[in-house]
Amino acid sequence: MSKDEAAESRVEVFVTTDTSAAPHKAGEDKLYVMFDAAKPEAGRLYFTEAEWDAFVLGVKDGEFDLDEDGNLPPLPQQQSQPQN
Repeated sequence: MSKDEAAESRVEVFVTTDTSAAPHKAGEDKLYVMFDAAKPEAGRLYFTEAEWDAFVLGVKDGEFDLDEDGNLPPLPQQQSQPQN
């Protein structure tokens, strides 16, 4: 994705009690729905309340912060293990 494409994105989130669009999460009281309002045809992500809380904690902990080159940091299992 180019910087121009990223600049044209507009992420929005709303909360709904209508789970019909995400039948695999039909038993939930409410869902958090994330989508790109600039490109609504791209689809939507549906989060349960527990999933949303975990996502927000990850954001606060810097889990999704980019390094100086614009890359996500390696996952913990991808980081080098100490040698014995």
